[in-house]
Amino acid sequence: MKKYTLLILMLLAALSPFAQGLKTFISHKAYCSSNMQPYIEFTFIVGGNTVQYALNDQNKYEADVEIQVDMMQNDTLVKQLHYILSSDQFDDTTRAGKPDFADIQNVPMPQGEYFLYFYMKDLHGGDTNELKYIDKISLVFPEDQISTSKISLYKSFSPAKSQGLFVKYGYYLPPLYSGFVPESQYTLPFALEVYNSRDILGDATLKAKCYIEDVESHLTVNPNSVITMEKPTKDVVLFFNEYNVFNLPSGNYFAVVKLFDQKDSLLMVDKVFFQKSNPSVKLNLDDYSQVELPGTFVEYDTNRKELIDNVKCLYPISSFVEREFYENRLKDVPTDQLQRFFYHFWLRRNPSNPEEAWNNYKKRVDQVQSMFGSKQVKGYLTDRGRVYLQYGPPNEVKEVPSDPVTLPYEIWDYYYLNNQSNVKFVFYDPVLTGNDYELLHSNMYGEVNNPNWRMHLVRKIQTQQDIYNPNPVDYWGNDMDDYWKYH
Repeated sequence: MKKYTLLILMLLAALSPFAQGLKTFISHKAYCSSNMQPYIEFTFIVGGNTVQYALNDQNKYEADVEIQVDMMQNDTLVKQLHYILSSDQFDDTTRAGKPDFADIQNVPMPQGEYFLYFYMKDLHGGDTNELKYIDKISLVFPEDQISTSKISLYKSFSPAKSQGLFVKYGYYLPPLYSGFVPESQYTLPFALEVYNSRDILGDATLKAKCYIEDVESHLTVNPNSVITMEKPTKDVVLFFNEYNVFNLPSGNYFAVVKLFDQKDSLLMVDKVFFQKSNPSVKLNLDDYSQVELPGTFVEYDTNRKELIDNVKCLYPISSFVEREFYENRLKDVPTDQLQRFFYHFWLRRNPSNPEEAWNNYKKRVDQVQSMFGSKQVKGYLTDRGRVYLQYGPPNEVKEVPSDPVTLPYEIWDYYYLNNQSNVKFVFYDPVLTGNDYELLHSNMYGEVNNPNWRMHLVRKIQTQQDIYNPNPVDYWGNDMDDYWKYH
């Protein structure tokens, strides 16, 4: 089973001094002005140690990156952003230690849905030092409804003493790289803009409830730390605050904002994914010492081997800190403490009937055992079994067990999953073992992301090809991209 820490390591390495080729952080967010004019806020941050430096007219060395964004709708170019982003100037061409350089561009746009085609090129780095990226964005802010921006997350905030690139709302707000919150960051600033509330509600009050939700369990993390704010309606209402993440265990989370009117009617819910690294925070069994076992469905579940197996099968729907506990500390825990942990696990998820919640889950565990398990490997420990239990059955599965060129693989398609649409998982059999497929690539937040997944699938016959080239040599009958796009 793949470890989720892979993504964290990838994010930390993205702008490392040893990275090869152009590395950038790209952000695009939809906003609306007070007169209901939509615009896209583009943020570009270039790794200063990933570009080449050349002599300029001032006899100094600088890096120059060409940036182009085509904003397309129905195959029609609506607007184009195209310019050169330059670094500071230096006396030498050494890349090591060079600071990152950045820019923000606000582009007004008509209302609508758009595809964004990004192209970035290091102008001094040769023909291969370039990046291409495609994404989409919605700029739909109806004049007869209340609408919002998406939640924005930041690394820190402090009062702005002067104007600068990352100054917004009167604060210095450096963006959060790729949604990753390091151990050294104790708070997580966030902002959400609400539009058109006064025209729709009149002179009234908006209420916001803001909290952190665990991605795997869908439970609110520390219900006592929910932030509640109230603001009067106006053309643009700003909800700005910070979550406390000091003791937040390592894991995948959503920052959530729920918006209500003054009658407590829910107006909208927005959530944004982030990852927290906090390896010093461990699961503390003393937290379960007050759990009462008499009269519960686990009171007589004292068969230790069976109890441990029941706890281990919770892995796919558990938090990071719980998974660390299963992997490293489970065997030394007394049976009564395991019973308390196991009962509390299901009590949190279904306070009215924890036994029913466990029985329903156990049926699914037995199902993945028959689908993906074997005598040697439990079904819930396989990658496909873990994904099936964690996210549910996919909407579509494309199985390719015997392509003459590729290794056996499957593509699972979820139409909508955890606030993300068109989610896909690519599983493959790298050693032709039969049924124990491994997760190779996914576009799901927090999952293994491998841009070279196509190349890995054709390694069976293209062993001499460059494995770091994401596109293998085409061949007759190659349907990988079609399966990825349409399934």
